[in-house]
Amino acid sequence: VTSDPSMEPFESIKHISEPVVTVRVEAKHPSDLPKLVKVLRDISKADPSIQVEINQETGEYLMSGMGELHLEVTEYRIKNEQGVDIIVSEPTVIYRETVRKKSPVFEGKSPNKHNYLYVEVEPLEPEIVKALQEGKIPENVKKFKKEVAKKLQELGMDKEEAKGVFGIKGTNLITDVTKGIQHLFETKELIKQAFEEVVDSGPQANEPLMGVKVRLVDAKLHEDAIHRGPAQIIPAMRNALYGAMVSAGTMLLEPMQKVYVSVPHELMGNVNRELQQRRATITDIKSEGDMSIVHGKAPVAEMFGFASAIRSATGGRVLWNTENMGFEKLPDFLQEEITRKIRERKGLKPEPWGPEHYMG
Repeated sequence: VTSDPSMEPFESIKHISEPVVTVRVEAKHPSDLPKLVKVLRDISKADPSIQVEINQETGEYLMSGMGELHLEVTEYRIKNEQGVDIIVSEPTVIYRETVRKKSPVFEGKSPNKHNYLYVEVEPLEPEIVKALQEGKIPENVKKFKKEVAKKLQELGMDKEEAKGVFGIKGTNLITDVTKGIQHLFETKELIKQAFEEVVDSGPQANEPLMGVKVRLVDAKLHEDAIHRGPAQIIPAMRNALYGAMVSAGTMLLEPMQKVYVSVPHELMGNVNRELQQRRATITDIKSEGDMSIVHGKAPVAEMFGFASAIRSATGGRVLWNTENMGFEKLPDFLQEEITRKIRERKGLKPEPWGPEHYMG
């Protein structure tokens, strides 16, 4: 019991691991659809690392988890424990988008041409990204403004930038470094809303953003509030952000997994061959008695079907497990091909737009 009105009744539990693999789920019998909705909701409450959402455009249920095995176990539970027959699609990997370098200042115009927003984007410092992932910096900037500014300064951010931060989502933030712009305070919520929309869906492949810092450097706003409403400010800011990101150069980050394999010495060659076919990097090999223990890392996208492949390569004489280890840059030779595949899957044109498309 407290008399402090700002006290949170229950702090939300932070989960550092993010879902990296998604499947589409549908009921085998249409009559089971209401039951499936309830079951998916219950499962996401019981296991917070499972995320369930509805694709608004197609009406499909999307279930995201930590890997192929995690989703297979969840599928088994839905069918056998909950008694709902479901059809599950092939798994797809969730990538992240980020920027390669600092962008030039990019101008975003509102549809009525009365409002102009000027932004820069750049990669966010790795120390700050790590602190955001670990929940050391509160996402509710409005409530913890001083605490956020202090933590960011401690991590090496410029004092003015740290004080100007007014929006954090995931591992991305937006800061206001403008001076004395009229009417900006009233439109900040709309600017933040546009920033959050862009964080959910980047310009390269409509994948979520990761490790991007946005600087609002200038703005020219119409003095009449009716001409700077949501229908004007949100598109202006969205175009400014997409344009700045494309100018800076975007790239995809792919989810990676640590792989541990324990296998008899004589089968070691088969394991190495299997891992190398999957773009895996072997980081360490140890020997314990008559067993070799291989430590490595591999992209999640290449690990589909690994369970059955490693069993057949070793005649079942193998123990192995995986652990998520965040995101790393997708190799340059794959960037274009993967971008095209993701965009085609999402019904977008194969090539991302250039900066001129966002100039209005």
